[in-house]
Amino acid sequence: MKQFIWKNRFFLLPQLVFILVCSFYFMVYTKAEIQILINSYHSAVFDFFFKSITYLGNGFLYIPVLIYLLIREKKWAFAFLIAVIVSNLLLFIFKHALFSDMYRPWKYFELYETYQLHMVKGVRLHSLNSFPSGHTTTAFTIFLTLALLTKRNMAKLLLFFIALLVSYSRVYLSLHFLEDIVVGSVIGTGSVMLSVVFFKYFERPWMNKFRQASSQVSVSP
Repeated sequence: MKQFIWKNRFFLLPQLVFILVCSFYFMVYTKAEIQILINSYHSAVFDFFFKSITYLGNGFLYIPVLIYLLIREKKWAFAFLIAVIVSNLLLFIFKHALFSDMYRPWKYFELYETYQLHMVKGVRLHSLNSFPSGHTTTAFTIFLTLALLTKRNMAKLLLFFIALLVSYSRVYLSLHFLEDIVVGSVIGTGSVMLSVVFFKYFERPWMNKFRQASSQVSVSP
């Protein structure tokens, strides 16, 4: 795991900084105050940009990534599939079992706050299931997996910032609070790391010997 963290430090360390900075804001401000602060910085250009980039967190993106891995990096396709299953299972537990009554920002402000949020036209709004952010989880699952495939540190850093922009878009569009995207990023990254550990475990020499021995027994007359 240490080797994994070191090789992908240009993705994981910026994420750690992101989590720490957000943790500071959580200690100082309420989630409504943070939302107002972020929402106060908007423009027509930002509206278009974040409305567009948020689609990179859509779950349908799993399919082309999986196809790409099956064609180019088959050994990682299985690990990616495990990460997708684990992350979505955790999302289901959090969003639909434990915190299904958590309001989205626009609905929360409509019910409890007097501040009028800036809303982007054409964005589909939901009222509940705010915590955690599914788009953020998807983005970090996908872009960390892609970061594993490159040895270029700047490429890893770029992939992190893409995941971060997708995550920030959810707050900008008032579809999630900051806490939702922080936890979503942890679920996505944690699921990938868990799948890598699982994948490496089944790559151990003794497991390969066991599989070879089993195949020999199965074909023996």
